[in-house]
Amino acid sequence: MKKAIRLFLIIFLSYVAFCIFMFLNQKNLLFFPFKGVFIVPKLDNLEEVYIKTEDNIKLNAWYLDNKSDRAIIFFHGNWGNVFFNRERIKIFNELKINAIMPDYRGYGRSWGEILSENDLEKDANATYSYLINKWFKSENIIIWGQSFGGAVAIDLAQNKNIKALVVESAFSSVDEMASSQFPYLPIKFLLKFHFRNDEKISKIHVPVLIIHSINDEIINFSNWEKLFPLANEPKFFLKTSGTHNGWFSSSFDLYVSTFRDFLKL
Repeated sequence: MKKAIRLFLIIFLSYVAFCIFMFLNQKNLLFFPFKGVFIVPKLDNLEEVYIKTEDNIKLNAWYLDNKSDRAIIFFHGNWGNVFFNRERIKIFNELKINAIMPDYRGYGRSWGEILSENDLEKDANATYSYLINKWFKSENIIIWGQSFGGAVAIDLAQNKNIKALVVESAFSSVDEMASSQFPYLPIKFLLKFHFRNDEKISKIHVPVLIIHSINDEIINFSNWEKLFPLANEPKFFLKTSGTHNGWFSSSFDLYVSTFRDFLKL
């Protein structure tokens, strides 16, 4: 009997310790900023800029000037930094559209660190304001987010009169992803970061393009099926193939033609 009680206590205390660990370390399980391997491509139309947030954090960003009256705000995923998304420049150049690609606080050459969802909201708003201050009209701005960046994009696009929203390889919510990966944990009480894309996307009233690969090994393809019905019309879906981070390279022509049709460029 004593052995059984001792075993139960060991299991119970281990479970509690694991829950505490997950609660205290969830930021490190969600965000993987990278400071190294940072080289700005030498292109005549590319400029490295800094953006100041409302809480005085300096964000590093790449600004691509294609002499267009339209501009894309591109938010990358939760790993690496803008350098690892440099292939996107080919797409923006092909579309002959301006673009700004910011690094979140703590990523690349950006200052600070992410402590809450509100920090990312500040980073996104500062990037949006940067374009507005460069005399871009809100109705000529396209907000585009890939993977985790999809959550940043959806949050920023709420109730804004922008040109369009592009959501690529995104999840429905951190709550759902965490619950599926850790069904034995009380996720509802542990999470400090939620990123409820499923609750926010219905507050967007501009054209929405959702993109997802059937071979996505990180964020399951089924996530688009949860987000798409919640989005308002007009809305469109592009099914692709390939890995979570690399499918657009193998589907470049499809990617560009779909996006051009979507925006009627």
